[in-house]
Amino acid sequence: MSAAAAETLTSGLTVIATVRNEHDSITDFVESLLSQSLAPAEIIIVDGESTDGTREILQKYADIGQIRLISRDCNIAEGRNLGISAANNDYIAVTDAGCTVDPDWLACMARCFASEEQPDVVAGNFRFDTHSRFEEAVVLATFSPDRDSKPRAKYYPSSRSVGFTRQAWEAAKGYPEWLYAAEDTLFNIRLRQLGMTFVFCRDAIVRWRPRTSWRSLARQRFNFSRGNARVGIGTGGYRINLVYHGLFVLALLATLLWPHTVWFAGLVAVQHIRKHLWSQARRAAEVSGKPDMFARVLLVMEWTRLVGVFGFLAGRYDRITNPAYIRAQMAWMGRTGVEDISE
Repeated sequence: MSAAAAETLTSGLTVIATVRNEHDSITDFVESLLSQSLAPAEIIIVDGESTDGTREILQKYADIGQIRLISRDCNIAEGRNLGISAANNDYIAVTDAGCTVDPDWLACMARCFASEEQPDVVAGNFRFDTHSRFEEAVVLATFSPDRDSKPRAKYYPSSRSVGFTRQAWEAAKGYPEWLYAAEDTLFNIRLRQLGMTFVFCRDAIVRWRPRTSWRSLARQRFNFSRGNARVGIGTGGYRINLVYHGLFVLALLATLLWPHTVWFAGLVAVQHIRKHLWSQARRAAEVSGKPDMFARVLLVMEWTRLVGVFGFLAGRYDRITNPAYIRAQMAWMGRTGVEDISE
């Protein structure tokens, strides 16, 4: 790409963000967008009719022309599509409230857009702000310590840190508004299905805080798993998880009649830990330099997998009892399965 084209691109990036009820963090978020080393051409924030004062804070920024504010009752996918539809530029950078954006985030995204690959999609990067050992364990349990070097970092960007062309978004028919959770994962899969060019922008950093309690982590992972199951994302992994946990429960129940079969329950548990948890927990302890992190990560990984079983079952039930999910997926992407695309 020529220097002139790159200059045109960098002067025409629209930032889109969605928010609902982020009163305590919204000012820091907006200020981080306004403090970019490369100023965005426009900032469009879609508020899902917040009830905690978030909208009033955003309105003050809108009144002085620093942002464009759209307030409407909508889910995340609808909010992103609303913002992108209202954008005046062909290059879109997407993030979410509840985060803070590093000062060079947009400049890095622009440089990646202007790279030789001429990408349709720029996968931004992210980091976590952790305030406790539990939060650190959540990060190490739910993301690989070597995430930046794996292909998923390129092909499965979080919509807290991603960029794409308007043409790519239009070709994908926007974010899937009929999906409450996992909508950004399915959007990534759809872009891959269409043959879009992805690049990974390692230095384009957005930061956010992970879940702070077992309960909030369970709610998040349940919703993720339910959304995945509604459209068939990661079905093989969920089924393996279901088999191991199902065998363990059956083995425990069998001990009520035949106490000597307790060994089988132990064998299932050991095999599950060895095959699915051990290596990541060990790597997490090495990376963190904290030996106690091994046990912490093991517990969090098992908690998320157990919750994931219930989320998967709920999502499969939704898919079976509500054919609208299958019809919507077929209409949106021309198929009802995604396994061969998402591998």
